[in-house]
Amino acid sequence: NTGQEIPSQRAMRDQPGDALANELLELMHELDIPIGIRKLGYSEADVEELAKGTLPQHRVTKLSPRQPVDLEQLTSLFKEALDM
Repeated sequence: NTGQEIPSQRAMRDQPGDALANELLELMHELDIPIGIRKLGYSEADVEELAKGTLPQHRVTKLSPRQPVDLEQLTSLFKEALDM
């Protein structure tokens, strides 16, 4: 045991998405990986092109639990992803 807290089996069963997201965020913090696409060099000026570029990528958009995926949703997603 490394002394790190492991998500409970109940958390993994009841809310697996939240448990996984929390684990990924913790790992990113430990590895000093930037959170938010602004820290990767993107800005508000890039949001529309990011959304437009994502829309035709069906291998990505078909996995979304919110169907159908439209340009407005993707634009909102990228705006929110600027600063997480």
